Amino acid sequence: MSDRRSSAQTDEKVSCPVCGKVSLRWLFEKKGRQFWACQKCGLEKQVPLPTLQELQAYYDSQFDSGMYQTFTSAEQMKTMTAKQRLKEITPVIKPQGRWLDVGCANGVFVREAAASGAKAEGVELSSVAVAQAVEAGLPVRCGGLEDVEDTASFDCITAFDVLEHVLDPLTFMQDIAKRLKPGGYAALTMPDKSSIFAKLMGSRWWFYIPEEHLHYFDHAIIRQLMIKVGLEPVVVARTFKPLTYDYGLTQFIEFNPLIYRVMKLASAIIPKKLRQWIVPLFIGEMKVIARKPLA
Repeated sequence: MSDRRSSAQTDEKVSCPVCGKVSLRWLFEKKGRQFWACQKCGLEKQVPLPTLQELQAYYDSQFDSGMYQTFTSAEQMKTMTAKQRLKEITPVIKPQGRWLDVGCANGVFVREAAASGAKAEGVELSSVAVAQAVEAGLPVRCGGLEDVEDTASFDCITAFDVLEHVLDPLTFMQDIAKRLKPGGYAALTMPDKSSIFAKLMGSRWWFYIPEEHLHYFDHAIIRQLMIKVGLEPVVVARTFKPLTYDYGLTQFIEFNPLIYRVMKLASAIIPKKLRQWIVPLFIGEMKVIARKPLA
């Protein structure tokens, strides 16, 4: 472990994107990937990071036949997820003006936001997901946030379950701030590393996903990041995600085999109707709403 720690601490590329320090503490290894924590602010991240090409290939495979394909095919559940997110953010952000959903998958939130009154569009890395959105007639383009015009033209930019995936959270949030109108809002969701689930499960926490989750935040760290890029945190709180028992079962096959085996045994005695019941649950995630100052 001392060799790994030495090599990581002397590499400028592993400096903390929140506080800028290059003082990391080794946490654990999972599926051949190493997880580290900043010794100053507590941000957790993978070292080394994968390449953008590796990530894009992974997402395409998952939307084509993996777990994202399972989610995008669950029409009722993904619609309820989009509605739940709107329900949680619209007390602060009115659904009007120009909205951009980053990492929009096949565009369900874009569709629901538009139905609520916003002029919504989306951007997504996976060409497979974008093809599905375009086929449904939704204004979704293939690419990342950096491929969107960098003028201050959006009233709201959303990025649900995205920040933990990006290679550089600081640049990502700077790019969001740059594209917001003065008085505009950013709304995000992400895993909360200070949640009770993370504390109890340690490296077995279901959000420690080596293939795609690269950075981990808590309330204090995400506030610090928002302020650093010039945004004012308005809401930092837990968020709820609509899930079914059967969908949860498909996710744990890969992410926590022990929980999967227990749930699989229990599913034999749980009626199918209950296993398909969609319920908003707290699973260790937080929502963040931040505002760009008027001046």
